[in-house]
Amino acid sequence: MIKPLSKNNPYRLFLGTLRKHWLAYSLGMCAMLITSFSEVMLPKFIQWAIELSTHKGEGPAFFRRADAHETLNVMIAFLLINLTIGWLGRVLWRQILARQTHKAGHHIKTKIWSVLKDQPLSLLDRHSLGDLMNRATGDWNRTRFIHGFTIVMTFDLIFFTLLSTISMMMIDVSTALLCMVVLPFLPRKIIKISKEEYKLHDFAQEQLSLLSDLISQAVNTIRLQRSTASEGIWLERLGSYANEYAKRQFQVLKASWRIFIIAAIPTLFSYGVLYTYGIHQIQNGTLTIGAFLALQSYVLLLQSPLFELGNNISEWQTGFASYKRISELYDLEQNEVYADEPSGDIHDVAILTQNLSLTYGQDRMILDSINLKVSLGDRVGFIGPIGSGKSTLVHAIAGLSENFSGGIWVCGSSVDSSSREWMTAKITMAPQKPFLFAGSIRHNLAPAVTLPDHELIEALRCVELWNDVEQFPEGLASWIGEWGINLSGGQKQRLSLARALLKPSPILILDDCLSAVDSVTEAKILHNLGLFLENRAVLWTAHRLSSLQLCNRIFRLENGTIRDIAQLHTDTQKPISELSGREIDFATS
Repeated sequence: MIKPLSKNNPYRLFLGTLRKHWLAYSLGMCAMLITSFSEVMLPKFIQWAIELSTHKGEGPAFFRRADAHETLNVMIAFLLINLTIGWLGRVLWRQILARQTHKAGHHIKTKIWSVLKDQPLSLLDRHSLGDLMNRATGDWNRTRFIHGFTIVMTFDLIFFTLLSTISMMMIDVSTALLCMVVLPFLPRKIIKISKEEYKLHDFAQEQLSLLSDLISQAVNTIRLQRSTASEGIWLERLGSYANEYAKRQFQVLKASWRIFIIAAIPTLFSYGVLYTYGIHQIQNGTLTIGAFLALQSYVLLLQSPLFELGNNISEWQTGFASYKRISELYDLEQNEVYADEPSGDIHDVAILTQNLSLTYGQDRMILDSINLKVSLGDRVGFIGPIGSGKSTLVHAIAGLSENFSGGIWVCGSSVDSSSREWMTAKITMAPQKPFLFAGSIRHNLAPAVTLPDHELIEALRCVELWNDVEQFPEGLASWIGEWGINLSGGQKQRLSLARALLKPSPILILDDCLSAVDSVTEAKILHNLGLFLENRAVLWTAHRLSSLQLCNRIFRLENGTIRDIAQLHTDTQKPISELSGREIDFATS
């Protein structure tokens, strides 16, 4: 029994695209047929003109006029019309079919993003970052080409071959058959090499994924390499991976060149036939000079499709090999916890957890039956030793952790039945290790929306960063490198915090977001934060108790459990120093 194609089988996806855009592809094919017909007619015009000039023929009856000179003028006029029609056909198919390449590229990359954005963080345990980058760039580029330019190449080959063959047969059957006698023997050999090339390409792409991942690691650890003088070790590893990729890619190129050489055989053979048997036919008077030149022109026209045959098969093979790797991303199990829209908001309770537990491995309990209720307006702080589960708890509430037991509700809706878009609208997080884009400060503050500069400046003033930004040559337009490499650790955290404050979500999670900020600057920021935290449910993790002085409830996490160590009411709140009597640093406790 033939196994049915899976939903995300690359061949089924490709055929689905053809069916969806059948009108565009049909019009493009018609335009290509017109263009090919126009080019195939050129040798015929040459034949008719030479035969008319040498008195070996009068040309088609349609062109005949009172004398040969007038007939030749008519032929030239129709030749110009033919060239114009061919040019228009070429413009048309380029506008239609070439554009399909870019449309397919947009669709594929959008779908890749739509799948990956809802995947759990554990995806990186199965696919390295370099592998995902390679699939979304190199494989994506090859895949989009088979939806446009490769189709153009294929039909160009088919139309030229058929029309040229028919035209040659109409001139002289015996000469045409001899010129093309080797053609039937080529496909089997070329297909065999193409299958080999398919496997080699897949093999090379796997190595490119490893190389991309290693490059990513090397760039991210460049400062560590300098401080430990380990640049040479990394350079040696990168060179080894790059050489292995070059070796595998060269094997792909060798297979492609073997196809190219085989495809050149018919052209050489055809010229041999023309300059032996063809000349013999001329001497016998069965073939005119015009017909000989036309046959030679057709052999020259056939040369391009034959050379393209190997490259065309290679494009299809590597294209579908890459499409298969992309379809593997499509096949990633969709995270069911984000499948359905929530039934609605419950405004009284922003966050509710019941018996929330989470383990790493078989026996390491990180969270053990956590029960927590947070209302809008509450500011809840969490302290505890490193590894006590503070970040794990807030990540689970934000929907970033998986494989937990118990229940988590956000604004009255379980995270098990809330879409990623809905969760993102409700929760904003400022992490301890912020991600910053390689772009301007303005773009990093508001990457998804456009906000007026005065709002951006207000947020930067709140986090005590505006004075630094003012010193930059271009202010808000100043460019920062990827991951904010141009900024200090404290500046990165403050920029990330400002971005979080600008997003009007009801729940704000601050995951030790001021750990790299000095105590004086931190005190100023805490003094400024009040207005930005109003009417929000705030979860705040920290190692220093002083960082949580704006919180009205503080819990200590240890051994997977939480203990309420401070409960303050906003109207009678006392300084944290009065609760603790001293500064406590739980990072070392």
